[in-house]
Amino acid sequence: MKGGVKTTKVDLTTLKVPETAPKWLGKYGKVLYPKIASYLNKNSKIIRADEYLVQEYCSAYDIYRIAYADIQEHGIQQAIYKTAVSPLDGSVVSRDFSGYRKNPAYQMMSDSLSKMNQIGRELGLSPKARSQMMELNSPNDKNEESVTDKMREFFK
Repeated sequence: MKGGVKTTKVDLTTLKVPETAPKWLGKYGKVLYPKIASYLNKNSKIIRADEYLVQEYCSAYDIYRIAYADIQEHGIQQAIYKTAVSPLDGSVVSRDFSGYRKNPAYQMMSDSLSKMNQIGRELGLSPKARSQMMELNSPNDKNEESVTDKMREFFK
């Protein structure tokens, strides 16, 4: 035991990530995790070390959904009011509208979406990433040029 926590040896090079979501994930991430893990485990390139990326992806998805719900509830903009208070008794004298500001949840949603796109590419969840993985998996004859080489030659 190290620091009161039992450590176990986990071989990060074994194939497949666990399909059970970690307890610490939020409700949306817990629902998504087994679906992503199951999909990824069909790929022979996925190893246990990729579990961290799956957790990070699901965590970003959780934040995305929470921020999206906040925007749905409070709108994409929030009204800003300037409140004038009486110096004598502290009562509100006036509340003047001074414009709008972007809902802070919008930035959280945008950041989470960017992170999901980045991690998704690393895990092969985009069409382009899948096609690149397929190219890695396909056996090429030594004498035959790859499609990428042919396209590069064509556009010279």
